[in-house]
Amino acid sequence: MESERVRTVRIFLNNGNPVQAVRTAEKVLKSQKVTRDERQELLNLIADAEIMRATHKHFENISLAVRAIDASLKEFPENPQASELRWQKAWLRWKAGDDKKAVTAAREIITKDQQPQNLRRAWLLMARIHIEQEQFAYARSDLLQYSLQIGSDSYRQAIGMAWMGIVDQGEKRPEVAYKSLQGVHKNWPEIITDEPILYANFIQLLHENGNNKTLQLSEDFIRRYIRTIQAPAVRLIHADIIADNNKTAAAIKEYGILAANQAETTIGRKAFIRKLMLEFKDETEKEKLLPAMVSLKKIADSNQLSLIEDEAMLGLARFWARIEQTSLAAEKESGEGRADSPALHAYARAATSADRRIAQRAQKEGAVWLQASLNTMLKQEQWLKAVTIWKQYPQLRPKLRLSQELRLGIGHAMRLLMLFDGAEKLLTDLYKRNKASIRGQRVMVELSKLWMDRQDSDGVEKVMRWLNRNEFTIYRPEILAVVARMQINQKQAQAARQTLNAVRASDLALESRANFWLTSAEVSATLGQWHTAAKAWGNYRLSQGANARMGLLNQAKSLFTAREYAQARKLYMETPEEDRDGAWEYYVGVCQIHSGETQQGEQRLQALTLRKDAGTYAALAKLALADQQAGQLLGEKQ
Repeated sequence: MESERVRTVRIFLNNGNPVQAVRTAEKVLKSQKVTRDERQELLNLIADAEIMRATHKHFENISLAVRAIDASLKEFPENPQASELRWQKAWLRWKAGDDKKAVTAAREIITKDQQPQNLRRAWLLMARIHIEQEQFAYARSDLLQYSLQIGSDSYRQAIGMAWMGIVDQGEKRPEVAYKSLQGVHKNWPEIITDEPILYANFIQLLHENGNNKTLQLSEDFIRRYIRTIQAPAVRLIHADIIADNNKTAAAIKEYGILAANQAETTIGRKAFIRKLMLEFKDETEKEKLLPAMVSLKKIADSNQLSLIEDEAMLGLARFWARIEQTSLAAEKESGEGRADSPALHAYARAATSADRRIAQRAQKEGAVWLQASLNTMLKQEQWLKAVTIWKQYPQLRPKLRLSQELRLGIGHAMRLLMLFDGAEKLLTDLYKRNKASIRGQRVMVELSKLWMDRQDSDGVEKVMRWLNRNEFTIYRPEILAVVARMQINQKQAQAARQTLNAVRASDLALESRANFWLTSAEVSATLGQWHTAAKAWGNYRLSQGANARMGLLNQAKSLFTAREYAQARKLYMETPEEDRDGAWEYYVGVCQIHSGETQQGEQRLQALTLRKDAGTYAALAKLALADQQAGQLLGEKQ
């Protein structure tokens, strides 16, 4: 039965007066004779009182409590409260921030107190300490030991599962963690909501998975745990959600509070960046955006190689994109300004972030901007610039299913720049995805041109094999025209003529007709069919994208070779003044001689023989004059 003296000390303690309880107990111990049982009770009460005092003072000084616990345990090692006192010692050490001594105290419990309930809380405490230290492998081991002391108690199993979810989250397995914490919250929500660490991490996972309960639970957390160290992270999530719900003013206020109260922390810097983005969300003028951009640049520079830099770069990218878009719209620029786009640089940097949300947003927005830029460059035939940008920002390339036309255009640009290997890989991948579609046939047209330009020895064979399998393709004329070009390149003029006979110019796209007539003219010239060659050159001159100057000169020369001097002279006279060189003078002079303007022709050739810059044509002019004089002499003799 408890003595009156012990009962008096207990009354003080139960009334919340630990100081008086300690004084009374110590007075009793010093001045009066006490029995062994009374002494044990009084030492235990002193320890309880000191624990209460340390708790009330937020564990700022736990030395008196630890000393009281040690005194009781030393004098009465078989004390019935020994296991509880050892637990309180471990708990005090942990709450005071002395993790090393807390772990030592917990291990003492594991060694001396073998009851399951004692082992459970010791292993769980060690798991929490290791989680705080981000030593997740140790924490997992601790939780496995904890689970061995549970048996069939489903509630305690759920506690272990909840903390294991935090371990999974720390080990970058958010999907597993989300599933575990959701299961626990569904059946025993208090396990999650009564523990700030579990609650805050659960809210974070809900937010990352777009769960619509996040807002409600974040507000509940803020009401209950506003003064905990987990509160700022939850408040940031809450501000993000209300910002997404277009409650701009409330979000700016919440971000502002966090930015001020957490100024030197990651959360405070994130809040500042997001507040800035909201305040300038509708601004497009560079002069007004400049102060915000300077602030973001300073944050990025002072937080390099961190998630803060990544988020600042994403903000900068968005501001630059607005500025560049506005500039393009206002000035009707051609798109050249986007070649060295600061927006693309910033998006590319943010797209490599370790933060999945930042990386996904940067990649998505950057891909749209990259695609718009490249489409403009391709439309303007800025091939080198387009390919350079494509290679420079692989992390911003749109997904294949969203950029097939763009990839076809880039493959075309690479071919024209003779980057054949890169073009072939790009086009081959695109063809595999579009074998059974019209786009796939267009890709094959581009591939056939690539094989032609690269002068593949088996180019004709590869194209004809495909044509045999795709007999009814609407691009058959286009591809046959390419085959003819391959054949003439391989000195197979007769085969090229036969191929061209199966193609009509009217069956080709307008942009392909120039190459068709060019090939036809070269085949005819090779076969000595000069009248046909002249006609082909004439059609070439009139085709879209043709080199009109080259077509004119070659048509005239074909007629000259066919001895149609009058027609040739007429065409030569259409040549611009700046192109009338020694060759032109020679051909015109010969044409004049043979078309009734003998005197003018002789004078032209005579003048050509005196030109020092005429080179070979001066010698040809002398020969032509000699032939003319010889002919005149023969005529006189006859």
